[in-house]
Amino acid sequence: MSSDMERLRREISLPDTAAAFGVALQKDGSEWVALCPFHVEDTPSFTIFTGRDNIQRYHCFGCGEHGDVLDFVQIIKGVDLKEAIRILGGGKAGPNIAPRKVEVRDVYAGIVPLDPPQEIEPRQRVKLYNPKRAGTEREWGSFAPSMIFPYRRADGSLLGYVLRRELPDGGKETPMVMWVRLPDGTECWARFPFPKPRPLYGLDALDRDSQVIVVEGEKCRDALAKVTFRQFVSWPGGTQGVKHTDWSPLAGRNVVIWPDADGPGLSTANEIAGIVSQLGCKTRIMDVAGGAQ
Repeated sequence: MSSDMERLRREISLPDTAAAFGVALQKDGSEWVALCPFHVEDTPSFTIFTGRDNIQRYHCFGCGEHGDVLDFVQIIKGVDLKEAIRILGGGKAGPNIAPRKVEVRDVYAGIVPLDPPQEIEPRQRVKLYNPKRAGTEREWGSFAPSMIFPYRRADGSLLGYVLRRELPDGGKETPMVMWVRLPDGTECWARFPFPKPRPLYGLDALDRDSQVIVVEGEKCRDALAKVTFRQFVSWPGGTQGVKHTDWSPLAGRNVVIWPDADGPGLSTANEIAGIVSQLGCKTRIMDVAGGAQ
């Protein structure tokens, strides 16, 4: 039995199993995220990752459920270990249990963001605390970012970073990082989302009168600002971050939105246009085929 369990843990894909049981996973760097199937929530807190022993595991930082593919099947189907093994071997599975209502834990509780005493350099390894992995083997990690994007306040003071990490499979991840004080008093860099509302990227470079062009992605913003010497801004968090961003510094300005040339990009551009128009901006969305709308 134990050898069969070990084989199942190593050979059966947890993401594929979760997806087959109705969990809508989204890729997030080297991990997968989703709304937790075990409790009611509106913001994804369920994560699938590969442990250092190369076994895929899940962890929900909302309700605290965690385990491997065998644990996942037992919980989502409400069965014992023997039945979970039968299901994973191709046996028919019953319906999922209903997600329960729980008091969601705040994994960032007690962690205080501070002004950084030092700056992060590109391609220099940085050690990061991960609140979502507290108490696990992945609580601390490190990597050498291929690119760094410093987020600064309007006065130029450093708030934190978005770091770009290249993954072995050709993907990337771009976590928000801040200098924090942990509940035990330790001060360190941590994967920590910027407080809401979050600042624009390029905020410190804005002057008071010139037209502002909004683009998606810090890398794009930096490249265009460098070659055109015009005012470009972006925002943290991609398409899901628009609603958490402080757009008020653009109030009353002439704003052009340069969208990514795909469906989500155009939808995001329209969302931003609606927000800045309410701030009294003269707003146009660039036609990616040429011209402006």
